[in-house]
Amino acid sequence: MKVNSLKLMSIVGTFVLAFAFTSCEKEDETPNNPGTPQQTIAQIASSNSDFSILVDALSRTGLVGAVSDANANLTVFAPTNAAFQDLLNELGLADLDAVEAALGNDGLKNILLYHVLGSEVKSNMVMTGYASTLAMNASNDALSLYISTMNGVKINDRAMVTMPDLDASNGVIHVINKVILPQSIFELLKVNPEFNSLVTALMVADGDLDDLFMDATSGPFTLFAPDEKAFGDLLMELNLADLNALVGAIGTNGVADVLTYHAVSGNVNSDEVPTGDVGTVNGSMINISTTGGVVITDINARSSNVTYVDIQGTNGVIHKIDKVLLPI
Repeated sequence: MKVNSLKLMSIVGTFVLAFAFTSCEKEDETPNNPGTPQQTIAQIASSNSDFSILVDALSRTGLVGAVSDANANLTVFAPTNAAFQDLLNELGLADLDAVEAALGNDGLKNILLYHVLGSEVKSNMVMTGYASTLAMNASNDALSLYISTMNGVKINDRAMVTMPDLDASNGVIHVINKVILPQSIFELLKVNPEFNSLVTALMVADGDLDDLFMDATSGPFTLFAPDEKAFGDLLMELNLADLNALVGAIGTNGVADVLTYHAVSGNVNSDEVPTGDVGTVNGSMINISTTGGVVITDINARSSNVTYVDIQGTNGVIHKIDKVLLPI
């Protein structure tokens, strides 16, 4: 059966797998049964037949020991058997053997690590926003996922938490109804309503920029991403009614020029940001200052502040900014 290659392109790459678990110790007795040792994450999963595919995947990738580690303090978003079956149908694959054959053992391992956070997050601690997982991209950076708490807890606009807070001696399990997959930088923008205008602009711009920033073989890129308020401020600055009016004023080619002015080549994390004049994918220069925070100045002497950093995708990294940069 033919594999869905578009889906696989977004999750297959050179997976460099390195992770460490740091934690504080948890109580090792169940609260309702003093003297009864609490089970580890691995033991809870192994004792539940609805996690048999997950346990098989953990076993074949050598991760059972990680989720058995008594010194760990993890959060695991645990897909059920039905969730794995949905993934198999989605990818056009017969079983877990076929997934491992298609992705390789390291690829499957990285998908599993994408379901794990390196600290314990109970349901009453969950907040809307991005979180770093134990999965890595080819640059050895921790991949991000996006959590929404609107109408329940949803991950990457895909998987719902159906049963929270299965407490373990080394962390907590939240049961989810879909397998979540590592995301490209475009996909990480798309799942967050705070970037709706940017996503729309990327989709209408010349050059198929949505595909460029989603393609696992492109980049890596560092994208300075204007949020909704930044686009609203730009429309006011240019005295335009909406995004359609902006496209009408500068054309889809002009939109592409603006958006590629926000991207530089390479996976540049917040602790690696260069200063001075920096070349963009557009070909024009931006100026970056790191005095008192990261400030980016465009060729029109308009300055934008970096307000959130290190949203890590499979093909690059996103830093949120509060003003749209203009190369024209």
